[in-house]
Amino acid sequence: MNSVETYVCLRCRTGYVPVKGSDGKSVVQCVCPPGTFQNNTATPKTCVPCTTGSFCPGGDPKARTPADNIGGNPMSCNVNNSTGLTTKSQRSTRRADCIAQAGYVLPATAGTAAQECTGSTYAPAFNRLRSCLPCQSGLAAPTDYTGTRDDKLAVCQVPPGKFWELNVVRDCPKGLYREEYVRTDNKTSIACLSCPEGWTTQNIGTPRRSLCNVLLPGYQVTGAENATSVNGLPVNTTADDFNPPATEFCPVGFYADGTAGFACVRCPYQATTLKNGSISADDCVVPPGYFAKDTATGGVLEQCPTTPANSEVDGYYRPGWKSYKEVLSTSNGTDKCIPCGAGIMSTPMDADEMPGVAADAKAPASSASCYIKAGWGITFDPSDFTKFKAIKPCPANTYGVANTTYGLINAPCKACTKNLYSLAASTNFTACLNPGGFGYTSEGANQCPDGFWAAKDSMAPCEQCPPGKTTLYQPANGTLQDSIDDCFAEPGNGVYDGNAPEPWNPSNPSNGSLPAKPCPIGYASAGGVGAKCEVCPDFSSSRAEGSTTCDSCVAGFGKQAGSTTCTACPDGTYNVGVTSDTCSSCPSTTFNDFVGDGYTSYGITFGSGTANADACVPRFSQVPKPVGDRMGLPGSMFTVNVSITAATANAGVKECVEACPADKCCIAEMEKSGSSVTCKHARLEIAMAMYVQDTARMFYKVPPSQIAAASLDAAKKDAVKSKTMGSGLYAVCDITDWLSATQSGLVGTSANPALVEAGRDAIEWNTPQCDSIDSCKAACTANAACWGFVLTTHPTNRGPAFALRGGESWLGGRSFFASPDGKIAPNELIGMWATFSS
Repeated sequence: MNSVETYVCLRCRTGYVPVKGSDGKSVVQCVCPPGTFQNNTATPKTCVPCTTGSFCPGGDPKARTPADNIGGNPMSCNVNNSTGLTTKSQRSTRRADCIAQAGYVLPATAGTAAQECTGSTYAPAFNRLRSCLPCQSGLAAPTDYTGTRDDKLAVCQVPPGKFWELNVVRDCPKGLYREEYVRTDNKTSIACLSCPEGWTTQNIGTPRRSLCNVLLPGYQVTGAENATSVNGLPVNTTADDFNPPATEFCPVGFYADGTAGFACVRCPYQATTLKNGSISADDCVVPPGYFAKDTATGGVLEQCPTTPANSEVDGYYRPGWKSYKEVLSTSNGTDKCIPCGAGIMSTPMDADEMPGVAADAKAPASSASCYIKAGWGITFDPSDFTKFKAIKPCPANTYGVANTTYGLINAPCKACTKNLYSLAASTNFTACLNPGGFGYTSEGANQCPDGFWAAKDSMAPCEQCPPGKTTLYQPANGTLQDSIDDCFAEPGNGVYDGNAPEPWNPSNPSNGSLPAKPCPIGYASAGGVGAKCEVCPDFSSSRAEGSTTCDSCVAGFGKQAGSTTCTACPDGTYNVGVTSDTCSSCPSTTFNDFVGDGYTSYGITFGSGTANADACVPRFSQVPKPVGDRMGLPGSMFTVNVSITAATANAGVKECVEACPADKCCIAEMEKSGSSVTCKHARLEIAMAMYVQDTARMFYKVPPSQIAAASLDAAKKDAVKSKTMGSGLYAVCDITDWLSATQSGLVGTSANPALVEAGRDAIEWNTPQCDSIDSCKAACTANAACWGFVLTTHPTNRGPAFALRGGESWLGGRSFFASPDGKIAPNELIGMWATFSS
């Protein structure tokens, strides 16, 4: 096709590809594509696939004439007739498609021959490696390996003298060997072979059975006559063809330590071994109870020295099998046998284990061959607690073993059971007896405690003294507790005879069998033989039953500061007595009202000798709210106007109330005006609580101390909520000057709500609820609207007339009743009120 480029349409034959002209449209030539080459022998010529092992770049895309490279040329991967390279398939187009065959790797320089794997290296088929893969450390190719080096398992094997463990090559330990290479996937690769019995190797990693040439200790070669020959023939253990002969354990009485050649060695000193296969002279042992001894003929074994008959010399023994070296004695065995202990004898008592002796032979082979006589003891040696010693004989107050006793056990002379005594050399606890004052129990003899006694040598428990009595206990001295006559009354107790006319004052108080009882309150006793309870003198008292002294006071009496004498508690104080010997001040009481809130009154009593706080009343008591704001008394009673100088209502209340005299019944009425208070008093004489014709008495119900008469309601600041209760005490005031007003109902108002509408002066005389002092007290105490009652002459029948009275409201006012204070102004009538009120 000799032409110039023209714009004509050409069609390429099948298998060829067109070459475009410069215009990019016209076809100027047809060439074989990459991966093929032109078969010039075919007719017509065709493009065929490039063969495996070669690569074809195809026709020249610049071809223009038939002389140009239209078909392309196939090129071999292996140069210069070498081997090792190929392609994965046909139609390869470039040299980079060439890969290494099994056992080869790519050449170091492109275009050169492939590199073949040698030694302990390998390469898989169709690889692109530049160098062969080495075997894992320790693995190697067998020296006679001729196969393709592409299989890792076939190339990399475990060498002789090695084994495969957890993907690591290890040396065969001593006593094991391996003679051949073995693949790692072979189960035999994980273990080496054992040398024949009795043989081992010199080193680890042994590659041949002939190197199992070291005889193990405890073995001898079967048929060995001496150290180097077997059955009369010498044996060379270093020869390459050495075949380890049969072996056997050294018999009993012989040993082989691995240094004496092929034959075992007999034990010295008639010693023996405890088993076959002994490996050292140290395995040559002496039986229990024996020691080794040198003699002119070579040495023998002898029994440890024991105590001869009719002697008490110390004995010896030796336990356990011991190496002959340990028990080789330079004397008679006392340096190698064990002493039983100071004063302890021995005799053969253990089975004799010496080979060849009679079956019933005995030897001192343990501490069971050591013994002491009856009445002796055995204990640890205090100078060395690993040793024992004998106690012979046991001293007084102890006892030893009952019979000859064998063995090194801690069997000391036993003390007689606690606090018992015995003679020396005793062999039984029954020789132990109790001393006087010591009672026998399961623990032994215990000294009787206080209140008990025991007779000497009785071997009986302590007996208790009669009730309320005791004995004098002195540690370790029972002589004061060895008879019932040693029992005496305890402090705070007195002899008591229930059959006597006066049980607390028996005619024979020293009688030891009589009991004693705690003295009752008001009595005391220091205790002792024949002690009786004595009555406390002069208003004194004991604090409780069983007291030794009268160190308190009876109720209502107390000891003043610096005094030891009980005197009546002064007015304004009290004492409950017995448990207390001090008079206490009566408690104070706070009253509240919108006219001067929070007034607090001190407490008083109606006379001296008050026994409890219930008899305390406030000196100044506010009229209770249920009664009213004031008592409803005639205005003529208020004869004293008190000038108030205080600036506040609170201070004004205090000034008004405390202006009341201490020797009068005083009713204080006050009225609030702005911030000031006006005050007036009704001051009445003190009266007796009894009826006298043509007189009038006013009984005022006094509240107890500590009880509030009124309190503010938290919800309503100006409202007052009343609360009160009676103390049971009433102040009695003389109102005879107002006799007519009293009879007319003008002193107070009716305490009966039903009569309120009848008028202020409504009054009921001698009702069933109030027709005597006692009944009026009870009725008024139960009625919160009642401030008290009046006693006068009946206006018609001239007899005694009683009537309950209440109060009345008073806007802006407040009233207090001030009782007379006998402490400030003594008056015997006040003391009578307490008796009347009680």
